[in-house]
Amino acid sequence: MPPTASAVLDFASPFHLRCDNNWKILGAGPSLTAHMSSDPTGKIFDDLLEIIRPEISDASGLNQLAGQLILIRVKATKLNLRGQWQQLPDLGRVLLCSPWITSEEQMRETGIKLNQLGPQDASGDYLMLLIAARQQALDLENLTEKAQAKEARLAAIVEHMAEGLLLVDPRGRIQSANPASCHLLGSTAKRIEGSQVNDHLIPLPAADETSGVTEWTVNREDKKTFKARGSQYEIDTSHGPREVVLFRDATEEERLLHMQRSFLSMVSHELRTPLSAIQASLALATAGSLGEIAPEAQEVLEIAVRNGKRLHHLIDDVIDLERLQSSALPMQYSTFQSSELVLKVQEGLTALAAEAEVELIFKDAAFEVRADPGRILQVLINLVNNAIRHSPRQGAVHVCLEKDEELARFRVTDEGPGISAELRSRIFDRFYQLDLGANQPPGGAGLGLAISKLIVTQHKGAIRAEQGPDGVGSTFVVEIPLGAE
Repeated sequence: MPPTASAVLDFASPFHLRCDNNWKILGAGPSLTAHMSSDPTGKIFDDLLEIIRPEISDASGLNQLAGQLILIRVKATKLNLRGQWQQLPDLGRVLLCSPWITSEEQMRETGIKLNQLGPQDASGDYLMLLIAARQQALDLENLTEKAQAKEARLAAIVEHMAEGLLLVDPRGRIQSANPASCHLLGSTAKRIEGSQVNDHLIPLPAADETSGVTEWTVNREDKKTFKARGSQYEIDTSHGPREVVLFRDATEEERLLHMQRSFLSMVSHELRTPLSAIQASLALATAGSLGEIAPEAQEVLEIAVRNGKRLHHLIDDVIDLERLQSSALPMQYSTFQSSELVLKVQEGLTALAAEAEVELIFKDAAFEVRADPGRILQVLINLVNNAIRHSPRQGAVHVCLEKDEELARFRVTDEGPGISAELRSRIFDRFYQLDLGANQPPGGAGLGLAISKLIVTQHKGAIRAEQGPDGVGSTFVVEIPLGAE
């Protein structure tokens, strides 16, 4: 063999093997030799390597140049290679190859089987082919390093994250469990992996199906249980679709939430009694029952009466919210006409609209619905009230009641400043209020929409905010089943 050809071969493809016509190894590249237990020279090819061939021809990479692309495994090691047999001038039968990161399991699942492959003849300048092979090896090495670095970063994140993470196959079996999930389940990865996810996490009925939050009862190995909260979603992997389950211990969250609700409930009830006495006294004073009142004092008393009513409504909202969240406020279902809602909204808000110089426009399809009329009216009045407050003077609020197959749909559209897309879900959170700066309307504590959402959810319905027609204002849409009970 000419020294120049051997030097070029070692440089261009350090992963290579040279054989004679009887498959006796004449020499190997330095990188391939380093992965073998001894110098392969003089040994028979089949004793050191095995060839794996895809059932379907792979037309990528070196196969575009010449010969048949194959996969090779060095026996007794974890090294997999990809390459071609070439019959090259002055070099004889040469296997040109480069590192390949495909695992044995992946090769099985992609339909690659063990099969002996004979030599392939190829014509052309071997030097150009070797340089191409060398570039292919460098590219693969670079991609491998990047993939390994990315995998290491992801593994570190999963290893140290506080939430439990489970990877679940389509049959519900846990394939992988991170340390946090092992701690939460009181077991080890070896015992968890392979078991059914429903043996550990029992789903609870969703309080709000639109939130994307899932709740479970967790069964620990020591027979203890606790409530967990998290999310689950599907991902695509090389082995097919898998479900990722993220969960955390919600015990402390539940304790703090219970304390918060108890505090709000206690304060609200404690405020109600003295507030009722204050309102009764103010009512007597403004009615003149305590004697004649000067005009200036009358105006001050009326301001006090109005703010007393606002405070009373706020306390009622807090109590309603607490009762709805704890399911202590059952819905009182009855069958009624949509026109009854329109009439009561008009009675309750026409004066407010006139004072704000906003026109109320109703469109009613006149249909029958079964729901809690008082609570649905509460939702509509809240939405229309908000629309009036956010509409400019000489503006209009459109209230549309319509039926769509099995759904009753209520739309309330204003001509206000509108709500950005990223805030349309947050406005239903408790105590959340949009910051409209100088355009901020008076009143409101950020509870009305939260209460409305809970009422609609208990009716097995949905509520959402949309951009108004032609990009002006906002439209709130409520949908409930016609027979929601």
